[in-house]
Amino acid sequence: MKNRLFTFLLLVCSSQLFFAQKVTVKKDLVSVDETPVFTLVSTSYPDAYTLYNLKNEKLAYFFAQFYSDPRQINNANPQGKVSYFDITFFNEAMDKCEIRIVGFKKHLAELIISEGLVKEGKLDEAAVKQFCRINGTKFSEDRKMRGRPLLLRINKKSGDHYPLKKNGA
Repeated sequence: MKNRLFTFLLLVCSSQLFFAQKVTVKKDLVSVDETPVFTLVSTSYPDAYTLYNLKNEKLAYFFAQFYSDPRQINNANPQGKVSYFDITFFNEAMDKCEIRIVGFKKHLAELIISEGLVKEGKLDEAAVKQFCRINGTKFSEDRKMRGRPLLLRINKKSGDHYPLKKNGA
């Protein structure tokens, strides 16, 4: 049993090493295994990135949005700050979706590559549709819901905040 588990883990690890792609970002140029793939331009850092193919055709726009949500307040996030990218893909359908901000430019580039959003200098329509279906617009929907008054119960000992349910409980 131990030998089978060890063999399985060895296979998984070696396949990860074999298929691992090295993503680099130099200035705005994103390369995979030293082959340029696309550019990711900081248009108003840190608030937006524009994704271009190597022919300088605009493929997508990642616009950072921020808001405070009392339900997100905790010791690590005392203002309840929520930050996300509102993404517009410049394809025929002008698909839109939202994702949590993933960190630095390199992390965003790695996400674009791992999701297969760009293939041969163009948006992969199927990958974009799937990406948008999976991620949706949950942050915008949450902000709309926040337009209504939100009553909170505060735990005096821990300082945690909990939204009250509709019946006030």
